[in-house]
Amino acid sequence: MAGVLSGGPTTVAVLVRMKLAILRHSMTGGKAAWMVVGGVLGIVLAGATIWLSLVETAQPAVVADLLAAVYLMWALGWVVGPVWGGSTLLRADHFALLAVPRRQLAVGLLGAAFVGVTTAVTLLAFLSLLVYAARLGFGAVLVAVPAVVLQVVFVVLLSRVATVVFGVVAKSRIGAAFTGALIAAMMVLSQSGWMVAVAIQVSGVLDTGFGSGFTRTVRALPSGWGLVAVESAGGGRWWRALAALAGLGLLIVALLLVWSRSLGTPRRARVTIRGSREVAPSGRGLFAGRTGAVLRKELRTWRRDPLRTQAVFVPLVWALGTTLLPLTFGERLLLPWAAPALAVMAGASVSNLYGQDGTALWLTLHTGSERADVRGRQLAYLLIFGPVAYAVAVGFTVWSGLTWTWPWVLALLPALLGGGAGLGTLISVVAAAPGPDAHRRPDNALEHGDTTGQANLMFWGGLLPAVPPAVLLTLGTVYGNEFLLWAAVPVGVATGVLLAWWLGRVAVTQLRARGTELLFLLRTGRGVKAVGVKVAGDKGVRAEVSKRDARIALVGWTLGSIALFPQGLVPMIFLLAGVQVKSWFLAMYLPGPYRWPVAAVMVLIGSWLYYLAVRASIPKKRPAASEDAPRELESV
Repeated sequence: MAGVLSGGPTTVAVLVRMKLAILRHSMTGGKAAWMVVGGVLGIVLAGATIWLSLVETAQPAVVADLLAAVYLMWALGWVVGPVWGGSTLLRADHFALLAVPRRQLAVGLLGAAFVGVTTAVTLLAFLSLLVYAARLGFGAVLVAVPAVVLQVVFVVLLSRVATVVFGVVAKSRIGAAFTGALIAAMMVLSQSGWMVAVAIQVSGVLDTGFGSGFTRTVRALPSGWGLVAVESAGGGRWWRALAALAGLGLLIVALLLVWSRSLGTPRRARVTIRGSREVAPSGRGLFAGRTGAVLRKELRTWRRDPLRTQAVFVPLVWALGTTLLPLTFGERLLLPWAAPALAVMAGASVSNLYGQDGTALWLTLHTGSERADVRGRQLAYLLIFGPVAYAVAVGFTVWSGLTWTWPWVLALLPALLGGGAGLGTLISVVAAAPGPDAHRRPDNALEHGDTTGQANLMFWGGLLPAVPPAVLLTLGTVYGNEFLLWAAVPVGVATGVLLAWWLGRVAVTQLRARGTELLFLLRTGRGVKAVGVKVAGDKGVRAEVSKRDARIALVGWTLGSIALFPQGLVPMIFLLAGVQVKSWFLAMYLPGPYRWPVAAVMVLIGSWLYYLAVRASIPKKRPAASEDAPRELESV
């Protein structure tokens, strides 16, 4: 391999063929479906960017301002892409032991990075700069051609450098907090970014123009230098156009040098182990006995482990971002629901605790402390997220000024917290996603086991504990009965306590019954049936999801989310609150009598698509392929 890669210019060709081979053999089933869906969405966004360059407005500078802002969003997408979508197919550490010069390897990997759907989609989006330049004259078009090429190279290199930076900072608690906040921000923008479009529409800046501060900022960032060059060429300021292109070129060279310096054999990080102060363990209250010992261990883990720190910041920033975005167009309706949203998303942080801990489960099984382990984890979860959720509930509800939401918040929050503590722990036991042990964790923040299924199940299943108090709250609101409204609060508390206790008990039973199989899964990454291991009660069948069902589930989750939320529930909220915003909500464009029926139909369609997705996601029982493999688990 080293001899092949040492061929200078052929390095790029070799790495490109290597990446194409990996793509050809790995993109099957669900991965292929996700690639197709991502490519289609990317083409839609690229087409929208080109359409934006053709828009005519009362203020001609508005289009350029919007283009500069959109180019910044594309650059940010490339920055967070490695964090959001996983590591690149060809990583530098794959070639760390080869005698290949770092700069030559950097050029080869950079050439391979241009082979992919994302690069093609980004190039299509940046062609909007060429379309916009055609409105300014022939000189602007001449400058736009190298500007588009430089912008594509810039975002690709920026993504590679960002991967290195994230890999370094994610290993610290501060870096993990930043990474968690970044992941949550991307989630908020991907599902609620339409609120920004609503804010722009309501503010009227499309007619009056943006402020000078916004205009200068989006052009001063490197993502806007190509636009600056085109505008300058269109205005006859050639020196400024050449300076912008030269600056972008020098920045590309600097990024390439920085990236190439990071491609050498990585040095082993210095690890400092800090012990706790020698204090006598508490023998009272929550910290007593085996459960108390697990609780102390879990609280320290939540405080010290970067992965747990990230798990705290993702639900917190997601909940706050989702409820604060409507403030961009002066709406406070979502503020009181920040705490319930936090409780729902927080449950996902405990839905793979055993998968995160890896083979540390061995100690729990050999000491027979399954019950203490489950209860200690539940208590730690409640102590970590409970105070934060109630602080957010009080602060945001007071800030909103919507006093009628108090019984709703105080009733739903304990039910969701308790339900999350029970359901999340149970999912962690029965549906763990295996990942590397703590000392073998990769740099990427999301490569710690594929928890997509657990997160979806936890998010939607985590809403069910709110049903009992929600029934009383709805009846009390419909009939104007204050007693029913406030009676929902103790019902919510009782629901949360009952679900945390009962589902925790089920988790203990499952851990005792399936602990050995779970340890085998966490150790090898494969289930016992996948390797032909015979266990008690095995009837010679295995569960799997077919490719057809995987595609149905993908379409159901995607289209169901669009129909249920932005086309169904959001218009209903707008109609209840009297918000007259059309944006891309179909129901809001219809005459008054038809708005509610259309929104209701969208809710039904979204719910039906979710039902199909859930049904397709459930593995079907199929005959086992072989029974010839080893049948004992004693080696675990």
